[in-house]
Amino acid sequence: MTLDGYTCVLCGTGYEETLFHLFFTCPFSVQCWSFLRNRWNLSLNISDLILHACCFSKKIFREISIVASWCIWTHRNSIIFDRGVLSFDCWKGVFKEEFALIIHRAKSSLNLELEQWFCNFV
Repeated sequence: MTLDGYTCVLCGTGYEETLFHLFFTCPFSVQCWSFLRNRWNLSLNISDLILHACCFSKKIFREISIVASWCIWTHRNSIIFDRGVLSFDCWKGVFKEEFALIIHRAKSSLNLELEQWFCNFV
């Protein structure tokens, strides 16, 4: 498959789609993270940015951030490969579905905290 360019399909601002832009500075991604009540310290490099994130319990941060990132990635791919439409509501619905599945697969030591976060979140 040949792409027309390397600009971000989630924001249409003409920015090159880099890892940092796609997951942290793209207005669509910022909206997703804001919905999850997370703000990144964008003055840090990616490694430090992730290490210093403290919006959720450190215990469940990994699960929440991985599901959110996965949903951003798959939403982007649906736009590029399946002619999907940019939709925050679609992203939010997929996030909730995927996160509900994570709760069922999580270690028992994380399960209660994940369930509580999700119930308070939804």
